[in-house]
Amino acid sequence: MARESLTERVVRQIGTAIVRGDHPPDTALPVEPAIAAALGVSRNLVREAVKTLVGKGLLRTGRRAGTIVQPSAAWNLLDPDVLAWTLAAPALRDHLLAEIASLRSMIEPEVAALAASRASTVEILRLMEALEAMERHRDDPTSAVAADIGFHRCLFTASGHRLAMSLLPAFTVLLQANFDLAIQAQGAFDRNLAEHRAVALAIGAREPDRARAAMRRLLANNEDDLARIMAAQGEGAGKGR
Repeated sequence: MARESLTERVVRQIGTAIVRGDHPPDTALPVEPAIAAALGVSRNLVREAVKTLVGKGLLRTGRRAGTIVQPSAAWNLLDPDVLAWTLAAPALRDHLLAEIASLRSMIEPEVAALAASRASTVEILRLMEALEAMERHRDDPTSAVAADIGFHRCLFTASGHRLAMSLLPAFTVLLQANFDLAIQAQGAFDRNLAEHRAVALAIGAREPDRARAAMRRLLANNEDDLARIMAAQGEGAGKGR
């Protein structure tokens, strides 16, 4: 992982505070000198961070109004940083995970069908290699999740759909959060491994309908695993009160 620069750290600190609700929507962010003093950085760094956060939809600037916090509807949720900050906020995570499952169900079955129609021989081989990596690391959750994400990256690439492929940075963040949670369900990885194999074999056989159906089964399993884990965590939180 690349080392975080000082500017990136300031962007993350201010962005996380906004997502967490420390600065309510439609209110002014504290002035540059106050933020700089609080974070122990220069005003120039704060200014650069604000520009970045304006680009991500978290802030807007006006000559008279100052720097205003945007409501969540204006945030660029396909920005990997915004996604990561949102997923790290307990009050927002569960709703976003549910939306992730819905987004995947809309996109990935068609991506799988396109891959079955368009994938080159090399791309199919890479998909099979990603599947083998999943099987090889099935007893190592960290490596298994990384291999699972690698499989989906190969899938998007094999689809040949440029707009879908442009979603990969955001989908990588989404999948990481999704799999980190879903893999906790008893037997989830082994069950989904079989569904991944079914997707890969359908693509290798160049059968779009079969690939689409296999991906739908995989996503249904994943959604069920997520629901069980989130319900269990909710019960655990209730007992701890």
